[in-house]
Amino acid sequence: LLCLHGHGSFGERLCKQLEASFLPVARAAAAGRAPGRALPSLDELDIQCRCLDAPFREPSRRDQGRQWWAYDEGGDGDRPQNWAEMEVAATRIAEALEEPARPYDGILGFSQGAEMVHAASVLAHRGDPRFCGPRAPRFGVSLSGAVNPGHFESEGGGGPPRDLPGPTAGPRAGELRLPMLFVGDFVGDRWYPGRRFESTAGLYADVTRVE
Repeated sequence: LLCLHGHGSFGERLCKQLEASFLPVARAAAAGRAPGRALPSLDELDIQCRCLDAPFREPSRRDQGRQWWAYDEGGDGDRPQNWAEMEVAATRIAEALEEPARPYDGILGFSQGAEMVHAASVLAHRGDPRFCGPRAPRFGVSLSGAVNPGHFESEGGGGPPRDLPGPTAGPRAGELRLPMLFVGDFVGDRWYPGRRFESTAGLYADVTRVE
């Protein structure tokens, strides 16, 4: 798995968190895909993670903190302050997907990192060559994250105007083909309201949820 940390975190920290918390969830999800099957052993899962550092510094909470892009509204919004940062982040992830001799099976993200997982899925749907072809991930894992609304708004100077629908190549409901595992609190999440989880999940044709 290529793994993407949340806002203000960094790769090494995410890897430690995944080792402590994600494997039990992955075991439960694997059993849920095959009703009646016993929980697989850790050896059966054989999950290997590479946790990538985001391209931009964000040291407000920890010295090593990074971000995929800065949020608008002084950090309290939910769209990129500068849409070019989203593009830089997407290119960084695409480059990482090309690096290993053996392609990654999937891509995982937490919070803002999960937004980048969904960004990769949206861009692949639109035919972006960075996320198409033999190096594209075969599935995604979204840990407490949702698609960024800016993907569906007109782009203007400094970024997409808020709440202004613009020309788009989709996706519409059910059009995203990347199988996606959603893990999170879909009701009580402090950052993402439930409607954002629901609208994001609705874009995918193949969805598994673990709450």
